[in-house]
Amino acid sequence: MCALWLIPFFVILCWNPYFPIPVNTLKAAERSENQCQKQPTLKNSQNNLSDFSAKDPLLQPVVIYNGPEGMLLKSHVKADFFGTFKPEIDIFQKGCEFDEACFPSNIASNESDKHLEIFRLKQNLNGFNYGVEYRYVGKNLNDPNHYKNKTETKTKVDLQNDQQGVEIWGEKKIGAIGLKTFFSRFWDNVDRDPLHAQILTNKYGLEMKYKIHSLPINFFFSHSREESEDTIKPNSTDYQGKHKETHAGFLYYCGGKAFNMTASSKYSHSQELFDTNKKTESFWHRISSSIRPASNLTITPTLSFGEYRYWYGERKENPSASLSINYSRIFNVVDLSLRGGYSKTRNTDGSQDAAILDTSVGLSWDVTYSFFPKISYSFELGYDQYYDKICQNSSYNALSTSFKLEFQI
Repeated sequence: MCALWLIPFFVILCWNPYFPIPVNTLKAAERSENQCQKQPTLKNSQNNLSDFSAKDPLLQPVVIYNGPEGMLLKSHVKADFFGTFKPEIDIFQKGCEFDEACFPSNIASNESDKHLEIFRLKQNLNGFNYGVEYRYVGKNLNDPNHYKNKTETKTKVDLQNDQQGVEIWGEKKIGAIGLKTFFSRFWDNVDRDPLHAQILTNKYGLEMKYKIHSLPINFFFSHSREESEDTIKPNSTDYQGKHKETHAGFLYYCGGKAFNMTASSKYSHSQELFDTNKKTESFWHRISSSIRPASNLTITPTLSFGEYRYWYGERKENPSASLSINYSRIFNVVDLSLRGGYSKTRNTDGSQDAAILDTSVGLSWDVTYSFFPKISYSFELGYDQYYDKICQNSSYNALSTSFKLEFQI
């Protein structure tokens, strides 16, 4: 019963993507009836309600990433509602000062181009994990999925530029079987560019994990369905909509530290909402292994094949292969990495026939000086080749080098 309060909260979030979630949750919880009264900052806030309190809050936001694009901040709070519901709240923000009420709808477009905001609430109740995540991504944020890894986002929807929405999930482990279900509702073109349609996408599905205790094998299966439509009125001739359904299977074999292998297959099909004959199917298969003949040597070969079938009878094929070798602590000083990859893309109608070869070799080592606790050097040399049989003028060869220096003060 303690989770029933989430139902209206989730409904509001799902059907109103512009629901103004405040950045500073504790300030909102402490706001009195007198709206004109000035509120204290988070550092000095105290909650006098007996039924709600923040347990072990991270009062000072922590910098979890600091790079060329700016800083990414995280704040973590453990709340306590009536002694039974104890959610954890994570807030990630980039692009403005954390202690300000900086919300995308309240700031100028040029200030929010590279803005990122994620509000996550999660709870464990008798072995059942569930939660809700709201996020906003600016239209010019570089490499959004890089931030997805930094924020430990494990949802089914990737971070994309110019996107805003919410996702709800729940998961439960029953014996050797783990089940997870999710629902997401996201808008793109949040910047409201009149030259592009604004697409609303609903996605929902089920995941299942199965661990065979007598064998070193894990099995994973997922099914999801995605429905997208633009915001133009249905009676308009430009109205568009699409349905997409995806099935994926994953098999993992662990033979110990010396050998691991992963095999996966994925099938999906999509079709236009008002023309079911326009259907596209895609197949993707991948097998990869990790071989460790020695404790400091790892060899990782990978093979994959993708195929796309269009409703007008044509196909696109995309085979690829790669090999990486990592040899660490050579003479207890240097780490060596070698990588090579080859992929090809070909359409059966002859419109595309291209191949890509990319290779690289890297060295890295650590040095200790009296005035630096640690200093690291890394050097990488790469060679790429692109060959296009159809447009030979687009073919090229490229040689690249990079050097990186890191030190601690």
